[in-house]
Amino acid sequence: MAPQVRFRTRIPAYRHRPGRSQALVTLTDSATRQRRDYWLGEYDSPQSRELYHRIIAEWEANGRRFPTISATLPGPLEPDVITVNEVVHEYWQWAQGYYSPSHLGIVKTILCLLRRYNGSTPAAQFGPRYLRLLRDEMIRGDPKATPPRKPWARSCINLQMQRTRHIFKWAAARELVPVSVYQSLCTLEPLRRGRSLAHETKKVGPVPQHLLDATLPLLNRPVRAVAELQLLTGARAGELLRLRAIDLQRDEPSGVWTFRPVEHKTAHHGKERIIYFGPRAQEILRPFFVGRSVSAFLFSPADAEADRRAKLHAARTTPLSYGNSPGTHRRETPMRKPHDCYNVKSYGRSIDYACDKAFPPPEHLRALPGETFDQWRARLSRKEKAELTVWRKEHRWHPHQLRHNAATNLRREFGLEAAQIALGHASAQITDAVYAERDCAKVIEIMRKIG
Repeated sequence: MAPQVRFRTRIPAYRHRPGRSQALVTLTDSATRQRRDYWLGEYDSPQSRELYHRIIAEWEANGRRFPTISATLPGPLEPDVITVNEVVHEYWQWAQGYYSPSHLGIVKTILCLLRRYNGSTPAAQFGPRYLRLLRDEMIRGDPKATPPRKPWARSCINLQMQRTRHIFKWAAARELVPVSVYQSLCTLEPLRRGRSLAHETKKVGPVPQHLLDATLPLLNRPVRAVAELQLLTGARAGELLRLRAIDLQRDEPSGVWTFRPVEHKTAHHGKERIIYFGPRAQEILRPFFVGRSVSAFLFSPADAEADRRAKLHAARTTPLSYGNSPGTHRRETPMRKPHDCYNVKSYGRSIDYACDKAFPPPEHLRALPGETFDQWRARLSRKEKAELTVWRKEHRWHPHQLRHNAATNLRREFGLEAAQIALGHASAQITDAVYAERDCAKVIEIMRKIG
């Protein structure tokens, strides 16, 4: 494989040849500085777009030297020849009834890349070379895509390579492609740490205590309750957000409540997940039982909206005999209504809002009074946007970090096995390596004594 070099020059554009219905792209060889035109076929056709992306990918992978493979589309296909586009279509139809909605988004990403770069390629010819070019595109990203695709991390790319192989393994099992296609794709080695241009992901850790202390009081009542339950139980946000009173099993002798979610991360492996609620967690849950059906979700955005309106009404200074009476200024059929329960995204957004309220960015990065979101984003320079991104990374946290807080606290106070059971891990090695941060206080105390 040719060495990959980063260049600051722009990607050559997909162009229309003047006076003709042809599309072309002009490449410059990085070594000789010579220029060469590549004809792509009929302008604005799907085949010419696909060929353009394939030539650019080969040019980038070759250190921006002229492509070494033949830069032409495959010849006319026989009627019974199956293309990558057809494999993608059949796999997507199957995946929609097999994967969860959250995982479907990940699958769709890799399917879109396959269609973009190799859609018209005969599926039987899709080998390690095409897979390597696809991987190089994941490393580089595409700022011109809609939406723009950032360069992916090494671990993410390796997972997407496994999913790509699975697509062709699935196709081979249904006799859409020869099994040799899948076997040849397995010969492409995964990216190794420090031996590729792909960046590494930062290890997820617990939420710093000062961020928690500043943010929790600013969360609305349902969101704060879920966050506190995560800290006590180590549960995932998605496991708690759909909790109902009818789902709780109350064991009076032990004084501990249990919850067995039907849908959870390892449900498709046939594993059972049990979440335990002790006395402190029960005190958090009890107020949400009042005035609610046992089959209703406990944590609802409608409750948060009702609390917000009640707070505004309590702060009202205008007498009730003046202005609008409570409830008279509402639409009978509003365009947007609060949902019955939070999902992971809306839960995370609520936390982001509280973080921004607790830690507002510097004055020059804030929106001006009366300025819309689009106007504010257009006013910020590229340098200011990068500065704002860094600020938010340092002063925001996401819900999954609370699981790391719980794992660390459980391990410190009750040992690794207790943390493993509470988090629902099949092996303590996962709890030890991924979630529970090691307590260095004991080592520091020992080294202080022995010098």
